[in-house]
Amino acid sequence: MNVAKTKILGSNYIGLFGITNDNLCFLPERVEERAKKIIAETLDVKVETTNLYSSELLSVFAKMNNKYCILPNFADSKEIEKIEKEIKVKIIKTEQAIGNLIELNDTGALISKTAQKNILEELKKEKLRVHQMNIAKTDAIGSAILTTNKAFVVSPNATKEEIEQIKNTLQINGGASTANTRDSLIRNSLLANTKGFVAGENTTGFELNRIDQALEQK
Repeated sequence: MNVAKTKILGSNYIGLFGITNDNLCFLPERVEERAKKIIAETLDVKVETTNLYSSELLSVFAKMNNKYCILPNFADSKEIEKIEKEIKVKIIKTEQAIGNLIELNDTGALISKTAQKNILEELKKEKLRVHQMNIAKTDAIGSAILTTNKAFVVSPNATKEEIEQIKNTLQINGGASTANTRDSLIRNSLLANTKGFVAGENTTGFELNRIDQALEQK
């Protein structure tokens, strides 16, 4: 698995700024060329730039698997059009920042208990295995777990029962780790797919090993 570290817009919390799958990554329009190159090479993806709701925090508002990108209906039409040029877009009518409330791969989706009912119903229409839960005592589950089609890495504060439910829903194995020197909201600090991961620069060697072990699960 390819591994690298970087910052985006001066921040170690690079996971907040991007969404990725196995072929494509969206980053904010002002992303530095160095970070863009590191992410493209490490994840082996095409990188495109856009903002969402005029925000650079893309993963707060959106999530993406290999089939489609999920966006809230309040995203700007030009932003939607830009993403649609690269991947199918599924628009969900909501006032919520859905990126914080869901995590998904091509098989299943985890949805926060605070998510509006129609978000759950819309994802079920996509024939995903869907389960509504909180993780590690937070309803912002989109920050507490990162998934690929191969494995997941989750907050070390997740319970054994929560980890088993994640495995059953997403049909993958995984492990727990912090990043950026003890940050338990692991998704905020990582961008990953089945080919590699990029972490914030404050991530320690021990954390890199733990993340690598989690995402290399079979």
